Parts: sequence; structure tokens; C-alpha cells
Amino acid sequence: MYSTVRAVAAVTCRASGPRTGWQNREMTTAGPQRTPRRSGSLQPVELAQASVMAALCAAIAIIAVVVPFAAGLSLLGTVPMGLLAYRYRLRVLITATVAGGLVAFLIAGMGGFMTVVNCAYIGGLTGIVKRRGRGTPTVVASSVVAGAAFGVFAVAALTVLSRLRHLIFDSMTANVDGVAAIMARVPQLEGAAERLKADFATALHYWPILLFAIGVGTILWVSLVGWWALSRVMTRLVGVPDVHKLETPIGDGPVGPVPLQLHDVRFRYPSSAQDALGPVSMTVQPGEHVAVTGANGSGKTTLMLVLSGREPTAGTVQRPGAVGLGRTGGTAVVMQHPESQVLGTRVADDVVWGLPPGTSIDVDRLLGEVGLDGFGERDTGGLSGGELQRLAVAGALAREPALLIADEVTSMVDQDGREGLMSVLSGLTRRHRTALVHITHYNDEAEAADRTVTLSGNGASADNLADPEMVETAEVPVASTAPDRPAGRPVLELRGVGHVYGYDTPWAKTALSGIDFSVHEGDGVLIHGLNGSGKSTLAWIMAGLTVPTVGECLLDGAPVSEQVGGVAISFQAARLQLMRSHVALEIASSAGFSMYDQAKVTEALNTVGLDPTLASRRIDQLSGGQMRRVVLAGLLARSPRALILDEPLAGLDAASARGLLRLLEDLRRRHGLTVVVISHDFAGLEDLCPRTLHLQDGELAAAPTNAGGLP
Repeated sequence: MYSTVRAVAAVTCRASGPRTGWQNREMTTAGPQRTPRRSGSLQPVELAQASVMAALCAAIAIIAVVVPFAAGLSLLGTVPMGLLAYRYRLRVLITATVAGGLVAFLIAGMGGFMTVVNCAYIGGLTGIVKRRGRGTPTVVASSVVAGAAFGVFAVAALTVLSRLRHLIFDSMTANVDGVAAIMARVPQLEGAAERLKADFATALHYWPILLFAIGVGTILWVSLVGWWALSRVMTRLVGVPDVHKLETPIGDGPVGPVPLQLHDVRFRYPSSAQDALGPVSMTVQPGEHVAVTGANGSGKTTLMLVLSGREPTAGTVQRPGAVGLGRTGGTAVVMQHPESQVLGTRVADDVVWGLPPGTSIDVDRLLGEVGLDGFGERDTGGLSGGELQRLAVAGALAREPALLIADEVTSMVDQDGREGLMSVLSGLTRRHRTALVHITHYNDEAEAADRTVTLSGNGASADNLADPEMVETAEVPVASTAPDRPAGRPVLELRGVGHVYGYDTPWAKTALSGIDFSVHEGDGVLIHGLNGSGKSTLAWIMAGLTVPTVGECLLDGAPVSEQVGGVAISFQAARLQLMRSHVALEIASSAGFSMYDQAKVTEALNTVGLDPTLASRRIDQLSGGQMRRVVLAGLLARSPRALILDEPLAGLDAASARGLLRLLEDLRRRHGLTVVVISHDFAGLEDLCPRTLHLQDGELAAAPTNAGGLP
């Protein structure tokens, strides 16, 4: 059955069902909810956070110890440890300290280990004090206690290790004698030099008191300096809301995410003046395939958060048990940006990441289902965007979920891979009675579902208030290398470009080979190829962000790597390119003008078809499509010589994609903008990109390739 449900009225899609024993969650206020702190063994998310922060702290410690005159950099290592202490329990901080300390010790010796420990102490103290809402008096009191403990330990250790004590004292005496000898060369300081030697000898006589005082004073001073510096950094960092963070209630009993019923659900992000979702009412039954569509900004990703356990601002969410996010038989989520879900360094390790010990998983079978057959030993850092998306799906399937939420999982996958992924996802509802909620912009994907829920926003949130159109799939265009403009000096020119990752190592992997073509001013070029064919690597080389292993890439006759910024690039994952907190600040920073120049900010937003009122919105409150257009607004505002768009239509609804293409086409034809598009979506690109180049296994091919890789 195929039906459309519009989430604008209070009651739009309902289903009767038993309510006995169901969890009924209702919220009527928008205030932030404090998450209970866990107990027991470390959770997978805690292990992931500890490992990442430990690696960062260890790297900083190693640099501080190994690089001459870089000891001051060690203060930066307190930031990741401070964030761990602020956001997680003490056990996570201790785990990170042990892991980071061991790594630093193996590379930089005892100096690296002690640097990590010092960072953990300062960061831990600052994070815990700020988490509990205390201030400087608490830091002073804690530092005195810690200093006293350190002093007692040092005195006790040197009391037992007498030979070490004499060695340390002889070294200190030699240093003092050296200073006194220098002072004695100055006639007026001869007496002071003698007093220095005598006073130091007296202090050594009472060495336990001296060491105790030094321990307390040193720890107190270091703690206060660290508190003064780190607390200011953390005040800014903790103020950045992680609005898209997946949350699940703790201690909710047996797992039972479906059947699921939402009634008049609304959601509003903190500090927002309007709802991001709702009101929406819908049901999800076991084994049912539900497609969710809607314009950018209509609340699709927010609905995903609610379905996966986020408490709504208003309305009720009913389930027979706990959400079970990430647990076997519970809820699994595959998000738009797979790089945020891939944690393992090896593909096979990532599939089983977070599963209970002893769980038996046929990793090879799962990888084969998602089109990654033979990838088990590959490094995840070398996967393309589409391959990362497939890996994220495999990791979700390893949990045999009762509810799988797929948030535009095919947006970064080529058409052949898209069909394979949809076949896998659709088969879950038949083979395993897994309920599938699939958020999509593609018409053929929505038609494959049992029902379709269409979100239209609450009026001002959605980008397009009219009925959202679905994105149509199109055939791969025929390759054409002839430009549609008179030949002249090319803007971009690639001569024999080739690139090898891990060059001259046993892990070397060729990404590109023998690439020769040129792009003239005002030209529009579409580069197409299957996932892993080298498209993103080529984009980075043309933008000057990667220097090719062989050959050269020229911008106006000079190496593009020496003119970084002359060629603007929009990445696949727009969120990774947005570095500021608010839209206006991001655009102004990217374009190089003041954020207070409202006229320029408004013009930049109008250029990409965004409402100027979005200028004051936080970046994390934007939809995926809105983020992509904010990136383009900043890039276009600085008038680049050429613009490279890596999957520019991913995450955009049909109307937004059509409007963006019209804009780019107008800029190309009227203003001579040079455009290079790398895309899996071809509908509407024929006018923007008259030329089409096809990549196959890192080489230019004469014709498009199909699933089998045949011309």
C-alpha cells in the first residue's frame, strides 16, 4: 500500500494497537533535560570518546616533549581531557589517561607519560569543578590537597630511595653553586652569593619540609594557571550545543522499539524561537517499510532523533519497551554523514564495534550484502564517501535491529550502489521483520515503501513551503570531452596527473593514473564514476589541497597547490566545512568580510536561495541541505576562479536542487564562472555541465560504466 501522510495537522497518521505495558513519554516544556550519569562498565560511546581524546592528548604530549622549545604546547593537551571530565564520568578520564600515557611513554619516554598525566590532572580538575558548578575556591582547596599528597609521596619515596635522594641533592647543589659563582663575579653580589649557598645548605638539612612545600606550591600554581586558561576555553566549547546527538534513556528495561506510535509530537531545539518538527502523528509497525520525505528543513532529521530516543518538546511517543539504541534487537541508525559513525581503523573491526563480547557475527556475509565484499582488511581511512556509507549500514545490520532508521543513506552512493543498498534495506522487512524508516528525497525509493510520511514543516522551517517534489533518477550522460566555449588559455589544466596513497610503502594504493584534461573559463564539467573510482581525490588535487604524486595541476599556468583558495571546493560532508557557530559568521569568515555587514550576508544568502532570516541561526540547527547551501554562499561570495562541487545535490529536495542548478547555470553563463561538478545525481545537470568525464578505476574512460564496470 502506498499512501501519503501530511504532518501539518494534529492527527495525520494513526494506527490502533495495544497500549498495555507501553512506555508513554510526554514532554510539554522545551527546557534542557539533564542526562543521568551511567554506572557500571564503559559503554561503546565512552570507549570511543576516551580513545579519540587519549590519542589527541598523547599526540600533543609527544610533540611537546620531542620538539625543542615546544613544552608550552602541553597546555593544549588539557582541553580534550577537560572535555572528557566535564561530559563523562571519572572512569572515562582514567581510561583515556592510561591509554594516552602508554602511547606517549612508548614514543617519548617518561617525559611524554608525565605530560599526559599532568594534562589529565589539570583537565580533570577543571572539568569536574565546572560540571559541578564550583569555582576558584574549590580549585585552590583541591590543589592544596593534591599538592600535599604529592609532597608526602615524594618525601616518602626519597626517604626509602636514599641513593636517589643524594643524587638529586648533589645535582641541585651543583646548580646552586653555579648560580652563586656567577653572582660572585659581581662585586656587589659576593655577599648574596655566600648567603645563597648557606641558606640552601640549611634548607637541605630540612629537606622533607622543603620538598613538601615545593610539592604543594608547584601543584597549586599549575592548577591555578590551568584553571585560568582551560576554564575559558571550556566555557566556549561546552556552550556549543550538540543538537544532533543521539540520546537514549538509561535504565528503561527490556528492549522494544516497535510497534511505535507518535501523537502530536513537536520538537524545538534549545534557544530556538520555533519548532523544528511537528505537530506529527504516525505509527511504525514491526516489519513495516515507511518512507519519510519532505523539503529541506521540514524536520526529517529531527524526526529521526525522536524515533531514536530524543525526548520531544510536546506530544507523546509510545513504545512497548526501551529504544535500545545500538543494542542487539533494538534501534539502529544510519545517518547522512557516515564518517561520524565509522570508528574502527579496519573495516571488519568497525562492523563489530560496540557489540557485546562473545557476539558471533559473519562479517564477510554482512560486507557482501552491502557491496563491500573483500573489504574486511581494508583501512577505513582510505574508503570513499559511498563506501563509508555502506560500511555504516553493515555496522547497523550487525545488531539485527527491530527498528532501522536510515537518514538519506543513499545520498553519497552511486546509482548502482543505491540499488544494492535499497535491496538490502527492503529485504530486512521481509527476512527479519525489521521495521525500516527510510528518510529520502528519491521518488523510486519512496515508491518501494509500504507507506510514505511527508513532512511539510510548521510554516517557516521548511525551505520550500509548497508540496515537495521528489528527486528523479536519470541515466548516466554520454561522455563528451569537447568544450562548448571557444578554446583559450585554460583556467585549470591537468597534465599526466596520478596519485598514490601511501606512496613507496607496502600499503600503497593507486587512486588516479594518467589524468589529462583542461577546463576553460566559463566551462561546466561533470565528473562521474562509481564509488572508489578516484573522484574525490581528483577534486582535492584540482583545489590544491593535495599535491599529485606524479604530473601537475595548473591554475592559470601556475601550480594550483601554490594558490590555495583560488579554486573553491564544496566537500561531500558540508558540516565538516562549517567552522563557525552562526550562519552570518560562517559566510563572513569564508568570504572575508565583516559579519556585521548585513547587506553582504543577505546578498550571499539570496544568491543560494536561502531566507535571510537564517543569518542569525546556529549552524547546528540547520538541515543537511541548508548546510550545503551555506557553504556555497560563503564560497561564491569570495569570487573564486573556479568552483568544484563534490556531490552538490546530495541531501537536497527536488525544488532546492533545481533552484541551485539554475543559480549555478546563470553564474556560469553570465559571469563566466568555471564549474566542475562531481555527482551521482545527473537530473538537470546537462545545462550546467555540457562536458562529461567518466572515471573508471582512477583513469578517464571513454564511456559511462554500469554495475559491472563494463562500457
